[in-house]
Amino acid sequence: MSRAAKPPAGTTGDLFERAQAERAQAERARPASVRPAAATATAEPPPGRSMARPLSVGELTRALRNAVEPKFRDVWVAGEVANLRRQSSGHVYFSLKDDDAVIGAVLWASQARRLVFELEEGQQVLARGFVEIYPPHGKYQLVVQEVEPRGAGAAAVLLQQVKERLQADGLLDPARKRPLPFLPRRVGVATSPTGAALRDFLRVLHGRFPGLPVLVAPCRVQGEGAAMTVVSAVRGLCRAGVDVIVVTRGGGSQEELWAFNDERLAREIAGCPVPVVSAVGHETDVSVADLVADVRAATPTHAAQLVAPVRDELVARGAQLRARLDRALAAAVDARRRTLRALRAELADPAHLLSRERHRLDDLLHRGEAAVRGPRRRERAALDALRARLARREPRAQLRTLRARMEAAVVRLGRWQAAYFRREGLRVERLAARLEPANVAKLLARGFALVLREGHLVTSSAAVQQGDALRIALGEGWVDARAEGVRTGDDPLPGRSGGPARDAGSTGSGGAPVDPHSRRR
Repeated sequence: MSRAAKPPAGTTGDLFERAQAERAQAERARPASVRPAAATATAEPPPGRSMARPLSVGELTRALRNAVEPKFRDVWVAGEVANLRRQSSGHVYFSLKDDDAVIGAVLWASQARRLVFELEEGQQVLARGFVEIYPPHGKYQLVVQEVEPRGAGAAAVLLQQVKERLQADGLLDPARKRPLPFLPRRVGVATSPTGAALRDFLRVLHGRFPGLPVLVAPCRVQGEGAAMTVVSAVRGLCRAGVDVIVVTRGGGSQEELWAFNDERLAREIAGCPVPVVSAVGHETDVSVADLVADVRAATPTHAAQLVAPVRDELVARGAQLRARLDRALAAAVDARRRTLRALRAELADPAHLLSRERHRLDDLLHRGEAAVRGPRRRERAALDALRARLARREPRAQLRTLRARMEAAVVRLGRWQAAYFRREGLRVERLAARLEPANVAKLLARGFALVLREGHLVTSSAAVQQGDALRIALGEGWVDARAEGVRTGDDPLPGRSGGPARDAGSTGSGGAPVDPHSRRR
């Protein structure tokens, strides 16, 4: 037999030889008593086989893992997504394939939640991760750490998916877009209060129609969370009752304008009850907000031109229409007069016809004058009403009204305080009069006394024994005494007969009478 060529270094044969050498070294290090008999016996190998001991499947897999995994700890792999499976746990299993090979891949739930686009079957992606060999299955796979679409990038894919969802819901249909009001009573603007877009918009708007009310809802127009601030601004303007809303900001990069591609903002604009004008960026910048808005303006100044007409042009147009009406009336009168003259020439006595036509002519004249003067009167009345509203909302007038209300409230408070304190004072006096008979100090001053035994009030002679120490509280000071005798009865006055005495004024068992004044202190 010819000798087989030795595989180059770093190939599978090299790995096999290193694993065999490590295994032989481990066998030699073991004591001879614990070595298996097959390892110590020397036998001729079968023809065509090497003298080295064969590797187990686990040893070969571990050797491959130790050799492969450290070399592919951070790799980028480009391919097409296939066999996409999403588990209930959130893990995503799929394969990456090209024309030559297929490799299994897994995206754990923690990384899958951070994807900014939806992974789909057949999508070309770039996946970054590390190669892992799983010994129980004997397969290798790519553990993906991050993934992004190949070519256009994640932002373009996300934008395309948002447009597809909005298109499926009919929010991009031109038929649902509403026309702008001819002359709005109040314009709402959702933008940054410090941006140049707001200044340009107000300059052009008030240049075209001076005095047109504008309500500005401040919001952030770029950065994290900017889309939700624009949503809040649009909702606030809707509650304020504006006739048209302008969502605007100046030009910028795609990243700076990305807040206006948010799906929540797009749905808020589509569901707004009043028409919305989107003026985001320059003319070449097209955002999702531009697609769902009722009208797209190229720039903030263009939005002002779309929202408000030129007041001088309206006035001139009104004058032209008024002049045309006057000429039409004059021409109609002349035509009627010519007809009347023709009829007069044809009729012998046209008095009744003339009278009827005169009445009809007067009626037409009155109707024409009313048609001309009626709109002017209505406009003048509306202007007077606006002036009255402006006067009522003038800050000095409101301040005077609030000051008058405050002074009236102070007067009412003073009256209430006086009446309240007077009523409470009388109530305190009545309570004091009711408490006066129960004043112990005054009772003691009138000659009454309190008898205390061991700190407790004595109210019955039954609570006192002969010889008990007593303290008698008077109007001023007190007297310590000792009970020489105890009587029961209903009449406590001295010198009057009471109930039967206990051990007082009589001899005890075999004792002499006791002087009641012998122990007085």
